Amino acid sequence: MMDRKASKFIYSIVAPTILAITMFIVSFYLIIIPSFERSIMDRKKEMILELTNTAWSVLAEYNDEYKKGSLSLTEAQKRAAEQVGKMRYGNEQKDYFWIITISPKMIMHPYRPDLNGSDLSNFSDNHENKLFVDAAQLVNEKGEGNIEYYWQWKDDASKVVPKLSYVKGFQEWNWVIGTGIYLQDVALEIKQLKKHLLQVSFIIVLLIVMILFYVLRQSKTIEEKRIKAEEKLKLSIQKYKSLVDASTEGTLMLINEKVVFANNRFISLLNNEEKEIIGLDFSSLFEISWNDLLSKIDNPKSTSTFETKLIEAKAGLQNVVVSLSQITHSGEIGYILVVRNVTEQKRLRLDAQKLSDDIQLSLQLMNQPVLNLVNKNISCRLNDKVKDAAKTMTDKRSKLICVTENEDIVGVVTDTDLRSRALALEESENMPIYNVMTSPVKKINQDALLYEALLLFKQENISHLLIENNYKQIIGNINHQQCLEMQRNSLTYLIQEINECFVIKDLKRIYNTVPILIQAVFTSTDNINSISRIITSIADAINMRVIELAIKEVGEAPCDFAFVAMGSEGRGEQTLKTDQDNAIIFKDQNDSNKEYFLRLSEIVNENLHEIGYSRCKGDLMAGNPEWCNSLSIWKDYFSNWIDNPDTPNVLDSSIFFDLRLVYGSNTLVTQLFDHIYTISKDNLTFFNQLAKPIIKRKPVFEKKQVDLKKFLLPIIGYLRINALYHSVQETNSLLRLNKLMALGVISEKMGEEIENMYNFLMHLRIKWQVDLLLDNDLPDNTIMLKNLTDLDKNTLKQIISEISKLQDDLQKSFKTSENQ
Repeated sequence: MMDRKASKFIYSIVAPTILAITMFIVSFYLIIIPSFERSIMDRKKEMILELTNTAWSVLAEYNDEYKKGSLSLTEAQKRAAEQVGKMRYGNEQKDYFWIITISPKMIMHPYRPDLNGSDLSNFSDNHENKLFVDAAQLVNEKGEGNIEYYWQWKDDASKVVPKLSYVKGFQEWNWVIGTGIYLQDVALEIKQLKKHLLQVSFIIVLLIVMILFYVLRQSKTIEEKRIKAEEKLKLSIQKYKSLVDASTEGTLMLINEKVVFANNRFISLLNNEEKEIIGLDFSSLFEISWNDLLSKIDNPKSTSTFETKLIEAKAGLQNVVVSLSQITHSGEIGYILVVRNVTEQKRLRLDAQKLSDDIQLSLQLMNQPVLNLVNKNISCRLNDKVKDAAKTMTDKRSKLICVTENEDIVGVVTDTDLRSRALALEESENMPIYNVMTSPVKKINQDALLYEALLLFKQENISHLLIENNYKQIIGNINHQQCLEMQRNSLTYLIQEINECFVIKDLKRIYNTVPILIQAVFTSTDNINSISRIITSIADAINMRVIELAIKEVGEAPCDFAFVAMGSEGRGEQTLKTDQDNAIIFKDQNDSNKEYFLRLSEIVNENLHEIGYSRCKGDLMAGNPEWCNSLSIWKDYFSNWIDNPDTPNVLDSSIFFDLRLVYGSNTLVTQLFDHIYTISKDNLTFFNQLAKPIIKRKPVFEKKQVDLKKFLLPIIGYLRINALYHSVQETNSLLRLNKLMALGVISEKMGEEIENMYNFLMHLRIKWQVDLLLDNDLPDNTIMLKNLTDLDKNTLKQIISEISKLQDDLQKSFKTSENQ
């Protein structure tokens, strides 16, 4: 009997897991790999576009010379064609450019000089594609674009393969210039990518299988123990009580409809944990009646399971699953009820998702190129003395020195080599360095991935690798310890490390690693949500640990309280430039409570500032007595802001509507938001005033720079006001967007536009801040225009137009205008 139950329990875990693995594999082949293939092709198209623009600029330069009178038109065209004809690129330096006229007529082709000067109107490839006619027609219609055809392999006329070219017209001379990529090269690159992705998927599946095996073993053991314990319940009432008390689930025992015993876990589910539960009627605890309970028992010898609701339960804990077992003691029939919170299953699913995200992050870190971690080489000559080489290593603070002969690196020497091969010998300091060097040197290409470097370190049992570029030139080195540090930088590891910190300087050290971690993620994913989650998770963990340390310093809180964040932190949208926007809500209003929480807040604010989260310039922090108050006073604040919605009030209060719990009682935050939604319902005057500053914000290019925060604020404000108006209980902008789309407030097309704008701006903003920090500069939201690509500038111009549409929508929805 026990084996059958245990097997059923195990299969209930195995089947969903196998289904999940199957779905992962299917999505991998149907979604992930095709997505990567499209990404590679898009990058190749962008590359030939930029190369064509480069060659096009040569024509423009000679045209300028002609306009200045320095050259005749014929001479300018001749020199331009000659210079473009000599231009080469690619690994073999055999990729080239060609020029035709609109007619079309061949001006220049470096590998087909026989075509120069000839009419191309009837020229076609071996698949009857009139490629030059198509190129000229495309330029006439659109000015530039891509064409596909068949052409000889570089300078090998005997080999004809598919090719994709980008062509662009030079209107001044009625010329068309073009260059292309061989699709065979792209196919080879995609094949290599698939190979790497298959390796990654195998590792993920293997990890899941290992976790499944461990869970199965633990689950079977626990289930067997539980079943054995249930069988022993028949021995005595004391044994029943011991079992109930030891159960990890909420458990109670009933005889004659009365509670005779309940464990602490069950009591913790109730709203009032101090309430006396022994002797209470069953019907006072559960929504189901006693008779209905008895009807659930099909077989007195087996356990029956059903769902019901727990009366007077804590918020979010009403729905429960009850396992009912019948017992007999001293001739009386009793019942053991095991109560499981339904929301526990949701928590397990969230934990599984967090584990999956963490595995993805670790894989992303390990799949970045070694070029991102390259160190600069220092060198010495082959016959230099050991002591001189050691001094150079000390002066340069390097653990590796390259030994050169005729400017070629013939060996390397590490700290370990000096200790084991030189210092142990007498008169070692005057020994030539070549006596202790390691040769031949071990190298790896700059495009190799970190996990490949780790494998090579292990295979060769070495501590350093030299990095070579695609031209076989040594450009630096990477060490084993760097790779291991990156492997340790998973989100779970960092948060665990934060939770184990006992001094502020250790938290500051961890905070200083965040830009490096974010830079690593940027090299392997464009998912801005993952990046925001990392920054927010680390910030939340640091905040919570700082609060815990502060509580140890000032003593336990005299009543329930909530430490909350506002602004970008409240929305879970922090970047690397952030200050403190926080407050405290406590339950009971009196002078001693306020004094305690102000003291606690001052310590928290000061320590967060020391770590790197600077003080708010407007003093919007919990240490300000105005923002450290009881729930009743906070309700009065919001009532005043909403009932008296003059413009200054709205501007001052808008940041508070992004309020989110960081530490403490969620009940206080829930009660405050319930109050907000109640008093703001149908208050059109308030929403009218809240919309005004959003409509007035017009993002523009400011001289030689652009402030990305000014682009984001109208989008965030648009989502905030709609979320408040429709009582959407989310603070994150994208979560608000998804909920508003589900409610039909925002159309699917508009929602996609808003999400694309938001992701582009956040990605550009965080990337810029990472670059500044790694250059030892302070993070900022303002980017100089010279640091933006033409594509970035054009996208920002389109965003300005889309934001204007959102502002028009606000004007119509809330019947307001920017001039009111």
